[in-house]
Amino acid sequence: MCGIAGSYYLDTNISKRFNNHSKIVELLKHRGPDHQAFHQFNNCTFYHSRLSIIDTSDNSNQPYLAGNKQSGMVFNGEIFNYKELRPGANSDVEVLFDLFEKEKTNCLNKLNGFFAFAHYDEANNSFFLVRDRLGVKPLYFYLDKEKFIFASELKPLMELAGAQELNKDLLYSYFRLNYCSGHETIFKNVYRMLPGHYIEIKNKEIELVKWYQPQKTVQTQKLDELLNDSVRLRLVADVPVGSFLSGGMDSSIISALAIKHKPDLQTFSIGFKDESYFDETDFAEQVSRHINSNHSTFKLSENDFIENIEPFLQGIDEPFADSSAFNFYMLSKLTAKKVKVALSGDGADELFKGYYKHKAIFLKSDFKYRFLADVARPLMAFNTGSRNSRIGNIKRRITKFNSIQNLSETETFKYLASISTDTEVCELLSETNPSYFDSIFKLGKTTFNREDLLDLKIVLADDMLVKADRFSMRHGIEIRNPFLDYRVVEYALNLNRELKINSNKQKIILHKEFSHLLPKSIFERAKKGFELPLQKWLSTSLQSTVMNDWLSEEKIKEEKLLNYSYIQKLNTEMCSSSPEDSASKLWAIIVFESWLQNFNEYIKPNA
Repeated sequence: MCGIAGSYYLDTNISKRFNNHSKIVELLKHRGPDHQAFHQFNNCTFYHSRLSIIDTSDNSNQPYLAGNKQSGMVFNGEIFNYKELRPGANSDVEVLFDLFEKEKTNCLNKLNGFFAFAHYDEANNSFFLVRDRLGVKPLYFYLDKEKFIFASELKPLMELAGAQELNKDLLYSYFRLNYCSGHETIFKNVYRMLPGHYIEIKNKEIELVKWYQPQKTVQTQKLDELLNDSVRLRLVADVPVGSFLSGGMDSSIISALAIKHKPDLQTFSIGFKDESYFDETDFAEQVSRHINSNHSTFKLSENDFIENIEPFLQGIDEPFADSSAFNFYMLSKLTAKKVKVALSGDGADELFKGYYKHKAIFLKSDFKYRFLADVARPLMAFNTGSRNSRIGNIKRRITKFNSIQNLSETETFKYLASISTDTEVCELLSETNPSYFDSIFKLGKTTFNREDLLDLKIVLADDMLVKADRFSMRHGIEIRNPFLDYRVVEYALNLNRELKINSNKQKIILHKEFSHLLPKSIFERAKKGFELPLQKWLSTSLQSTVMNDWLSEEKIKEEKLLNYSYIQKLNTEMCSSSPEDSASKLWAIIVFESWLQNFNEYIKPNA
């Protein structure tokens, strides 16, 4: 696991090139505190920061160079099947480098892992950049007539590329979802490499290729066999490995499988002092006792939030307001004291229909359950509830179910994936352009369920995996996701819907295949999100900071991006007894305003 960056010059006659190389590796250092270096070819420079996981010796330091130093690679990620690709190999980077030098793009489908890597061949002046199948590892790029820049995160990329204008069209999308999605980023001219894509540059010819798309397959293995093998592969490391254990079904299954291969497994969970509705650590401890793991429970207080919120906000790479990221940030910070790698249950909800939105879509499609919309309709006359209590959350979901009855398939998904409505965002922003937001929900022709692919494309790649990568790597800890082994993903995509969801149960096949591993209560309890008591904390101890510092009227009006009166309205709702996600919407504004300040030097005024 690492941080990578680089510059490749299309114009070989340019004399003025970036030379503050130490600043780039310093900006990447949090992603790889064990070793930082750069290498300058004639026409290309690679930067690397290393978190040593496999082969911790200096032999696997990067940039990784050929013996003649005429070609090289920087690689972020892990190739879990590297020993199968070359028996006796000491590290995945040496296997990947040799394999790519021999087979070029033909090697990509042989790789089981997550990765973003760049390769440069000085003799042929050819450059290659690729991102893994599902987008587990981040990758940004910038291109103009003179140069091509790439990086794992935005700050080193902006340092190399220079200041760019704010992408105001993306703001609409960000405030609808509470995160940035798709190929565009918060900066104009800066792009996200989409999952399963690569860029190749040779003789100034630039080619963007989609190298991976899920395959229609006839499965010969059972899910438990595939997932067990995925867990086995993801325990390969030369450093301590543990597992996140929330007490939910997904992380519990992963932990139960992992301990079969690693009897001394350490597991970790996080909860909240004095906030019983948001605390699930009792379930995690129950699972730990059942599987006999060495368990650590961390309990956060409001004071922990206050003490850590500023460094958390300063570490946000691109505006990202999924509030559970703070939980992940703190869990990673505390876990990193004991292990360098942690398994996670990410991906199961998207693959096996574990979200409440999946239940709403299923019930909407079945005429028998249309009566639920009639039950919900009278609730529209009242405040529709919030995420901050069990009753409020039920009320919120029923009201949302009512709202999707007359929407198309795509509009239903768009509405259920969003935190804010079109009306609300238009009230917040000084300028709005929904066209980009609409475009990210478009799919080409496919034989797979479109809802499944949208979950992978938007929710997984741009929310869940961003959260897992950015906020673990702030503390130098690597997250591995066994459910996202491409074999498991393709198995899930090829499953019939009735094996995933019905009117009574979700993630049906997980119940069927893994219920014998865990206490019955883990499979029977209601799903609970990785929530944060945001409303309480923002509306009490931090209320003065929210409105006087983070969202001061003077600052908001000077920027001319947001409508201050709408911010005041959200704050009033948040402080009332029954707000509808007002805290989440206000949090998105806080994150954005903090990001503006943190990235101010890289923002060029819009023309």
